Amino acid sequence: MFTPTYWTSSLSTLLKLLGLWTTYKLVLRWKHVSALSFLPGPPTISYIWGDGFDLKKAPVGTRYNVWRKTYGPVYRLREPLMEPILVMGDPKGALHVLNKPVLYWRPVIDRVILALWFGPSVLSTEATTHAQRRQKLLPAFTPQSVKQVSTVLDDLAHNLVDELNDKLGLDDSIVMDVSGALHRFALNSISRTMFAYDLSDPTSTIPTLLKNISDGPDGPDTTLTRVAAVVINTFPRLMGLPNPMKKWATMLRTELGKIAEAAWDSAEHIDTLAGMDARVLEVLSQASKSGENVSKDDAVAEIIALLFAGSESTANVMGELLYELAHQPKIQTRVRDELRAFEVSNGGPPGHADLFASSKNGLDYFNAVIMETLRCKAVLMDIAREAVVDDAIPLKDPLPGTGERILHVRKGQIISIPVRDGLNVDTSIWGDDAELFRPERWLTHDDAVERGIGPGGILTFGDGAKACLGRQFAMAELKIVASTLIRNFSFQPSETELDIDFYHLGGNTVKPKIRGREDEGVKLPLRISRLA
Repeated sequence: MFTPTYWTSSLSTLLKLLGLWTTYKLVLRWKHVSALSFLPGPPTISYIWGDGFDLKKAPVGTRYNVWRKTYGPVYRLREPLMEPILVMGDPKGALHVLNKPVLYWRPVIDRVILALWFGPSVLSTEATTHAQRRQKLLPAFTPQSVKQVSTVLDDLAHNLVDELNDKLGLDDSIVMDVSGALHRFALNSISRTMFAYDLSDPTSTIPTLLKNISDGPDGPDTTLTRVAAVVINTFPRLMGLPNPMKKWATMLRTELGKIAEAAWDSAEHIDTLAGMDARVLEVLSQASKSGENVSKDDAVAEIIALLFAGSESTANVMGELLYELAHQPKIQTRVRDELRAFEVSNGGPPGHADLFASSKNGLDYFNAVIMETLRCKAVLMDIAREAVVDDAIPLKDPLPGTGERILHVRKGQIISIPVRDGLNVDTSIWGDDAELFRPERWLTHDDAVERGIGPGGILTFGDGAKACLGRQFAMAELKIVASTLIRNFSFQPSETELDIDFYHLGGNTVKPKIRGREDEGVKLPLRISRLA
């Protein structure tokens, strides 16, 4: 029989064990929170909410580049509940993180949400699984493959010209929001070349679903919404519960599943479809027939990943290029003159081979404008990674105070590599005018490209094992649509001189909003004039 003394003693022991466990957890938490306390960084806005909510709401060009000038290339930020974030703007350190895929994965929150919404894909997997998926898709995005589908992209670019001319009607010049038309072009570029489907079909719900997911509901910034965000970040699998984003993603998978099933079954005969191609389905179908484990569901997951990651990023860069040209008429005129001179001397507009020629062919300034756009107008604010083991990161520049060129990080440390306002415009790489849009920098031999990181010295497409799979395809889209639009239209700011700010929205991309009218969503109004 258990006596009161027994129960009292047992309860006392239990409370002591609970106290020890709590103390142990608090010590671990304190070590984690204070891990980067020796690094400089901006004063934390809130001990509860950290810096993340402010960073999310801030216009592009007002945070990372300012902090870099004040605190150097390596500093710390705070997420909610004082969670430390290591900002790695040191090029050598960033290269180390990006090129060690076994040591650094996408953060858990990103992987879980992408897998819950879209299924396992090249976006949501890591290590060997990611490498295997990437290898299966790679043949669809080789330079030769992109060249073969470039005629489809050219047709779509001319369709876009027709669409803009229809909107102009009898007018020679009107103000219009170009964001929607560019997004439709980018969506169809992927759908018509990668899985032989025309998303311009008015009955298709896919463009709307993708827009809902990529733009995301802004919603009010309240204590309740912040608490919800913190809880979800702590327990990502809660995103599997019913919510608008999950509903849209499920509907998207269902709709694409229907399309993929038909295209998957006819992948061998896809060449019979006029003006379309199915590169992704072809390579996955061939892999399946070769004995590799590839299913229709795998194809659907990869298609969604490609549409989600590829369409909005390309469309946003196109929009920012037109915006920049509208505000820099001298650059716009010089590019147009070069394109027209090429057309006269070669008997026609530049084709894919001309746009990607390895030697100088009269399109030098056009290519310089494209590269400067990719450098200055990257859609990624940052690239996030999580250390899955303890590691020592080598640095180019010594840490302030200690002079060390090695930074030790612990397992679980989140690392943010700034891109748009970071390494792409770093003055130590690109010079004092790094933040200035100046295409001429690409016309002279400059070792900045060698000093920079990523393809072409820029991080716009990432680097390492997870560098953008569709880089060649995106470059073809951008060059083809830019050369076509610039030859046919001129672009100016609207007369009302609406101030446009660019924000970090949706899937970690940068998008335009009208200042003071942010609640209207993504908009990019420009005056478009028809050229003779």
